[in-house]
Amino acid sequence: MTTAMGDLPLARRYLPKSLGDKIALAFTVIMLLIVALFELFIILPDIFPNYGTLYNVYVCIGLFLYLNCMGNLIMMTRIDVTSGTTVLPAILKTGWRYCHVCMQNSPPRSFHCFNCDSCILKRDHHCVFAGKCVGYYNHRFYLVTLLYLFLGSLFANFLNFDHAWALLGGANWKSLITMIVPFVAWIFGFTERYTFMLSFLCGTCIVACALIGVMCYYYTSLMLHGQTTHENGTRCKDYDLGWKQNLKDALGERWYLVWLCPFISSHLPGNGLEFKKGRTMEDIKDM
Repeated sequence: MTTAMGDLPLARRYLPKSLGDKIALAFTVIMLLIVALFELFIILPDIFPNYGTLYNVYVCIGLFLYLNCMGNLIMMTRIDVTSGTTVLPAILKTGWRYCHVCMQNSPPRSFHCFNCDSCILKRDHHCVFAGKCVGYYNHRFYLVTLLYLFLGSLFANFLNFDHAWALLGGANWKSLITMIVPFVAWIFGFTERYTFMLSFLCGTCIVACALIGVMCYYYTSLMLHGQTTHENGTRCKDYDLGWKQNLKDALGERWYLVWLCPFISSHLPGNGLEFKKGRTMEDIKDM
């Protein structure tokens, strides 16, 4: 059987188990810090050399985005998404499954994750870059992390444009190669070390903004339809209770405040073991 989260050492409780997840999480945290410092100490002083009021406004916006990214990411990784110390029924209930790995009954919408080595309540997917499964209790923090990663990369691209354009010398084939494949441009001597670093960071922000924007749309759409990734793949719409109740089920009763700060409490209406079902097509036909 799997060990309860509370019985694990602190490091094992919160850090990813696999080496790949640890590397991905470290990459995420380090890149967020590097981009934040780059914007703060290189880009903003270049845009506002006199450090006026607008400079302070931009710094405050950047800090707000960064702290929300990191805060929600930390909350996502530290929350237990398993059944924890809850005693699960010994008799297999309707809609439940028996997990041969955990050797216990698994609630509806729960699946075993071999990376996390446990059954995850209302499992959506395993997020490699957080080294953690997205489940019932941390769904809120995953969605808000995505939102602020998208807004942060969008803000960074907005700040970087003029600086990068001037440094690369406008639109030409060398600047195009430098932006698309900075390593190739550096190896063949098309660019200096600083230009390579700038191109790499700007390119990372552009790619991140595009990819995370698509992810934001996809996972927000799933949330509003009361679906997990697995349920979307199997076209299961049994748990769609309407967009507002779906919001509450994923983000909690104070769903309208969770976007402001990761430390705002928002009580979830359920327990991750039992879920209300909306009207299915069969129910409508029987009416």
